[in-house]
Amino acid sequence: MKLETSEGQRRLIEDVINRGICVRCGACVGLCPYFNYFDGEVVVMDHCNSDTWRCLQICPRAQYEGTSIDSVAPDPDEGMHEIGSYKKIMIARAGDQEIRKRGQYGGVVSALLIYALEHGYSKAAVLTDKGNGLSPGGTIARNRSEILDCGGSRYSPSACLSALNIAIKSGQDRLCLVGLPCQMEALARMSLLSPDGEDRGSRVSLKIGIFCTWAIDYRRLRAFLRREGVEGTVLRFDIPPPPSEKFLVQTEEGLKEFDLSAIRPVVQKGCALCQDMTAEGADLSVGAMEGREGWNTLIVRTDIGMKIVDEAIKGHWLESENLPVENFGHLKMAALNKRERGNKARADMYGNGAQE
Repeated sequence: MKLETSEGQRRLIEDVINRGICVRCGACVGLCPYFNYFDGEVVVMDHCNSDTWRCLQICPRAQYEGTSIDSVAPDPDEGMHEIGSYKKIMIARAGDQEIRKRGQYGGVVSALLIYALEHGYSKAAVLTDKGNGLSPGGTIARNRSEILDCGGSRYSPSACLSALNIAIKSGQDRLCLVGLPCQMEALARMSLLSPDGEDRGSRVSLKIGIFCTWAIDYRRLRAFLRREGVEGTVLRFDIPPPPSEKFLVQTEEGLKEFDLSAIRPVVQKGCALCQDMTAEGADLSVGAMEGREGWNTLIVRTDIGMKIVDEAIKGHWLESENLPVENFGHLKMAALNKRERGNKARADMYGNGAQE
């Protein structure tokens, strides 16, 4: 069904932004000149007269026939589980001590990005910066130093797909993308756009997804920390694996601990609709390893992901071991629980039929 002129923007505003379920993935920013991103919010700059409705098609929280979540889900195969399709799962950490130190846990993402860059698999990486006083945002890293400067987790959305859109528009290719499950879904939707979707998708040579249960609204988090008397520059956020149930904030003045129950009220509303914990649309998915400090869980999903990981291990860029059976069980249960919560939230919002 072809929409009337400007209908796409109107529906995106009414169905997603005004509903408060935008997850700040950045997919519409840089693709459309009428959307911008500033300090944790997607901002509508002006009325759009386009009849392409691309912003609606790519939004991971929009219901749209042809680019819905069912249309972009990975094809199942013999490796299909609660965590999606995969070829191999392991625990890993960077072989380089500096990379480990600069990373959140085992430094696997940074190690793989640097390896891909230095061995011709990519020319640049689309990452999330540290904000410099504002919310985290998208950035392009072109060397080891710039990749390491982006190390660590933010726990807030960054709209990093805006940086990807700008890079593609400027003609760049062989880009690595590190993103959350919603951003992997948005990228998959982008590849279905007409007439240039296939070309846009082909510009990304490696997709690294980050495990995500939910993301925090940056502005509301900032207000929460101010109320709690947290001053100074935040050096690091952390949510240790279960059973900690803590949110840690490391500042120049010291470490602050908060119960997760105090943080959940500032989680993005749109995260409740997400059914994907492990970034099933990525080539490689990475998260913290439960019960073993300094290691990551690494899910290898595609041929290119397997090739790069095998080479990185052989070249001592990564150290790896088998994932313990108990941890695998916990991971599957957590992923299944998120899928069921997301399904229920979608049913509550949209009813039994999708809104197309």
